[in-house]
Amino acid sequence: MADPLMAVAAARWPRDLQIFASICVVWSVVLIARALFNLSAGGVPIEDVIFGVKFHGDEARVTMALQAVVIAAFGIGILVHRSWGLIVALLYMAQVVIGHVIFITSNLGVESQRIHVRIASAEAPVVLLIALYVVWRARPLLS
Repeated sequence: MADPLMAVAAARWPRDLQIFASICVVWSVVLIARALFNLSAGGVPIEDVIFGVKFHGDEARVTMALQAVVIAAFGIGILVHRSWGLIVALLYMAQVVIGHVIFITSNLGVESQRIHVRIASAEAPVVLLIALYVVWRARPLLS
């Protein structure tokens, strides 16, 4: 017989958060495929950024695989209604936001990084909105 307390706890997790977690798991599969099979756009070597530090080649493949594992972990954690999944998601999103700020500010005057700074600047509002969404949805579930 199912425990009624577990049913109440499971019911309070919003559907849109479950959809977000599912998208995260799918995205982690895409990232791990890129890292394992060295898939890059237009023959350009793979690049990856963590905490504002840009990695190239094999180092980028390793960091991308690590990010894929973290994204899959918090996606699965949220799907199975575990609070640690939300905590890992919050920490990861904080890393992404901080990494964008560090990357943009440290490469602002570097001519060779101009296009990458422009891309990161265009991504920044979307990244911030996703981070705020995770915070907004996580608050009632973690309190």
